[in-house]
Amino acid sequence: MEFFIDKNKFVFEHLPKYAEYLLAHQLDEFVTIGIRFAREIELPLMKPLSKLPEEELVKMSLDSNKLQLQALINNTYADFIEFNLNNWVNNQLGTIKDGKGVVDKSEVLAEDLTLAFYIRRKLFSYFLYGYTQNVSIRQLIINEVDQFTTYEELASLKLFFKMQKEII
Repeated sequence: MEFFIDKNKFVFEHLPKYAEYLLAHQLDEFVTIGIRFAREIELPLMKPLSKLPEEELVKMSLDSNKLQLQALINNTYADFIEFNLNNWVNNQLGTIKDGKGVVDKSEVLAEDLTLAFYIRRKLFSYFLYGYTQNVSIRQLIINEVDQFTTYEELASLKLFFKMQKEII
């Protein structure tokens, strides 16, 4: 299944240094708070993930968040999205067991996508005040977070609807 990612939409000026800060100083808390946010809003995807032991869920989230933050640092986020979308199409979401992901692609709902990107925006905002007190820099970072999450959400939703059409 083909999809197109406009790599120009994922080149950032301020977000790489913020991602570097998160990776170096806040990764564990970033992951645990992200999981907490997902549970608080009752992200439907947490239901199939609940079959994992907590340590495995945290490890899987740590690995995924490290890759995400590294992609932001390197301004290669478009490649990260392509990797994730290919994993989704090929049914390899989460930790791979017996050639399949922990979560079946059919378990991902449109609601999961929208809520996941809401969580991502909330999570990046949560740590921003510890990173800088400069209001202008914070606003520029928030704008870049909105940009990458919006375009990633659009790409994910387009793929979701393509996969739904194939099922029908």
